Amino acid sequence: MPVVFSPGEPETRPLDPSAVAYTTAQRVADLLDIGPQDAILMSADADTDAVYVTGNEYRQVGFSVGDKIRVYSDADPLGEEELTITAIGKGTGGKSGHVKITFSGATLTASDYQVADNGYVQNKASFTNGRVRGMTKAKVEHVILKMQDRIDNMTRNAWRPYLVSAEYINFDTYKPYRRRYYTDYVGTAPLLFRNIQQMLRIELWQGDDYREICGAEARIKINDVSNLSSASIFLSPGNGSVATLAQGTGAGQWRDDFDATTVAQNLADLINKEDRVDKAAVNFLFTPTDATTTFTLEGSTNAVAVHNEFLASANSDYGTGVVKVTSMRPVKAGEVCSIVTTSSDIELDQVQNNSTTFTSLDSTTINVASTTGFVNAGVAIDASGDVFCYTGKTATSFTGCTIVSAGRALSDIAGTITQQSFLVDLQGGSGSGDVGRLRDWWIDHELGIVYFNNSYPFFEFNAIKVAYIYGERYVEKAIEDICTKMVAIELLLADDRSVLIPEGTQNIDLASKVQLYQAEIERTLPKYIEMVVFE
Repeated sequence: MPVVFSPGEPETRPLDPSAVAYTTAQRVADLLDIGPQDAILMSADADTDAVYVTGNEYRQVGFSVGDKIRVYSDADPLGEEELTITAIGKGTGGKSGHVKITFSGATLTASDYQVADNGYVQNKASFTNGRVRGMTKAKVEHVILKMQDRIDNMTRNAWRPYLVSAEYINFDTYKPYRRRYYTDYVGTAPLLFRNIQQMLRIELWQGDDYREICGAEARIKINDVSNLSSASIFLSPGNGSVATLAQGTGAGQWRDDFDATTVAQNLADLINKEDRVDKAAVNFLFTPTDATTTFTLEGSTNAVAVHNEFLASANSDYGTGVVKVTSMRPVKAGEVCSIVTTSSDIELDQVQNNSTTFTSLDSTTINVASTTGFVNAGVAIDASGDVFCYTGKTATSFTGCTIVSAGRALSDIAGTITQQSFLVDLQGGSGSGDVGRLRDWWIDHELGIVYFNNSYPFFEFNAIKVAYIYGERYVEKAIEDICTKMVAIELLLADDRSVLIPEGTQNIDLASKVQLYQAEIERTLPKYIEMVVFE
């Protein structure tokens, strides 16, 4: 029996299974009246943007990036209340041997926070990952994740983005090739779920293959697995950053063991960051030789990885040894994505092939005969296998270029330069192929019904294959309250943790609290259970 199976399509699951969405550990603590950690003395003179504690107190109390802290001293008794930890590291120089906690939100007057001023720092979180309290923040968040799944299963709905990667549905038509009275569409396809946030794929069966009319795609075909050692595939989401999918045995690499089917599955697992095989995230970088130059979205400090931008399917409906990669950006927006490979045994299909000829190099600008057809910012490769990324282009040059190939330089670029860009496979009469009522297709997001105008599948069962993201876009306060109380019940039932929880001024015992919380959940939750009615 194989250790790793090849399921092809990813399973239906939360888009980010590890995201704490319905409640927080602090809301649970507030419900149970668990106060914050005790304040501790600073162990060294503070900086304007950092305080110092001993290693023992750091481990005992617990501090994490993102926690809110309070600082005050005899010289500044009011102190600062809402400081957010941005980094935790080692002190240097005279502060060596101390733990440095860097924060944002305010600037301290360092002279008011000397050791002699009795400076204090307090983690405002009730649950931390320290050792003072047995129930850590990590354990509480694990319970939250469990209760989120339970709520989704009970209600048949979600208040977070859920990914459906492969759903086969029938095409309901009205008088073939003719529109019925009161309709301006050829037919419809009802989805299994409603509250659709975004359609990722709409594949129409055409008798011998699926035609993609929704997401821009590229297909990676593995030909000869015996020559894939040191092979790499390079992806760009269209902004000049690039991610390297390299062959190897690491968590952030794909393996070339066994046959083409197995290799394709392993590559798809890496793109999707499959937890079942412990794959790691592969980040997009603007300077591939510098891991700190990551691509981040507005309002976030987290690096954007391949699994945030692309969806992959292996050996499913497209042939064995074939990986379909689809941009998660809606419809035509995905056509700015580009892909290249250093291996002649990896074939890129369902793409637009672009090529030009190198003429000269001017610093970080590569001059060519023409850039017609190339995406505005992406990744490209020359005839010798040297890969570079660029952040812009003119009619005859690529600008903001950075070498991607290890051990090479931009001066090594020469000869024919090629690139493959993603495509939406359109067939109808729409000029642009974009979504809209007068275009190829459109969707009722609330009801989860896709309407077809000019493009539609063969009149066969399961003629449409879709992938989409669904879920309510707003976490209702009632759902937040339900999840908080479900987590609280789980913690109250842990006898070894109940010592942390006060019983209240009216002496409401813990068992009564559990019953009260459970009764409130049972009154509220049924209102959110989805009902399926067949007519």
